[in-house]
Amino acid sequence: MMKNLLIGLILIFSVSLIAQRNENNDYWNSWRYTPKKEMAAEFESAVVKKMQKFNATPETAIMTYKIITGRNSGTYERVEAMKYPKDYDMDRSAESEYWQKNVEKYVERSSGQMRWDRINNVTLNWDPENPGTPSKYLERTTFDVKPGKIMHFRRFMERVTKIRNNRGTKETQLMYRCISGGSSNMFVMVNGWNKYQDDRGINNLESTFREDYNKEFGRGTFEEDYENFGDSLESWGEMTETMELVPSLTTGMMN
Repeated sequence: MMKNLLIGLILIFSVSLIAQRNENNDYWNSWRYTPKKEMAAEFESAVVKKMQKFNATPETAIMTYKIITGRNSGTYERVEAMKYPKDYDMDRSAESEYWQKNVEKYVERSSGQMRWDRINNVTLNWDPENPGTPSKYLERTTFDVKPGKIMHFRRFMERVTKIRNNRGTKETQLMYRCISGGSSNMFVMVNGWNKYQDDRGINNLESTFREDYNKEFGRGTFEEDYENFGDSLESWGEMTETMELVPSLTTGMMN
């Protein structure tokens, strides 16, 4: 029993280590900050000054979203996109010290850094070579997957992505798996758009999503895959939040 446990732990740590060192992958860093009561303006002002000093170039860029639904409303999520192994060797101690001295005093609570591995085959309408301007709105769904059920979860996500692409979905879609700072069984899917009234490519279709899914993968496949997907999630395993871009705290959009 103990031998099997040790082997399992070794495999988990090995996968995490290899994942973060894969030169072909891009990694994303995220932090969450909730300002102290009545100090959101002071927090934003301090972050702007920090970004002007440390995050003014594409190589050091950060984008910021504010959560506008759910229990985390008012919390800011800051994201560094498309990092590679070499980026984690950079000395960023001066930036960290500046934050601790000038920004942290306005923070009620924070998450610490989380690191994510973007999953290529669950990406839609987004080009890593030309990522463009961040979407104004994001729908961010967190999935906590049961141990041993990741294959069922990922199969459904990958097949759903294929059908969404076939049906002409215009939203941006990205999915990530946590590799550090949280459970390796945690996945996040992000869908982005710019206007609520935009045509997202999901209207006026003659067939339903279920019909297209079964036509592509076989009769009854949607029902089976959806059941397995539901069974793959922990009882608390799915939470969706809506977020809005904060241009003044986003590199390339600051005044």
